[in-house]
Amino acid sequence: MKKLIFRESWPKTWKYSYPYDLMEIYGDLHHPGYTYAYANRYKATLSLVRKVAKPGAKILDVAGAQGNFTLSLAELGYEVTWNDLREELMDYVKLKWEFGIVHYAPGNIFELGFDASFDVILITEIIEHVAHPDDFLIKIARMVRPGGYIIMSTPNGEYFRYSLPKFSECPDPSQYESSQFKPNADGHIFLLH
Repeated sequence: MKKLIFRESWPKTWKYSYPYDLMEIYGDLHHPGYTYAYANRYKATLSLVRKVAKPGAKILDVAGAQGNFTLSLAELGYEVTWNDLREELMDYVKLKWEFGIVHYAPGNIFELGFDASFDVILITEIIEHVAHPDDFLIKIARMVRPGGYIIMSTPNGEYFRYSLPKFSECPDPSQYESSQFKPNADGHIFLLH
């Protein structure tokens, strides 16, 4: 994956994503806890994919943002479909691409017609941004081929600094629909415990 050099002329979403690339992929240690945690999650996620699918398998990276998992998996020989609601990030991901098969499917994943299309679906650090995680997972499961896998990660709900509501304690999650799908901690809605 190519390392980009910051440009003042970039769109706002690219400028917002770039510092995360520095911490997540290039080891910037301005926030060592974040960098370390991401490195562990990154390594564990790639390891899980390798355990359940061989190169050539079709993978969907839901809400793939700046495409770090997408591009890494493509370079390992997987056929990866990148997805994010923020269509403008697609060109950012394309700038970082070096080799491998990557398809781009920006937009609402549930409107793209991907029934039983993938061997593996990644939903990393996404579920906590969703007002109806139960419905979300049912819909995601329909996109996986029989015998396929969903690999999901979410922040540690027992981290002492989190003061978010717990999904299990919320009688009406629809109250959070207007705030779902926002990137990073701004869009955290629930803790799943």
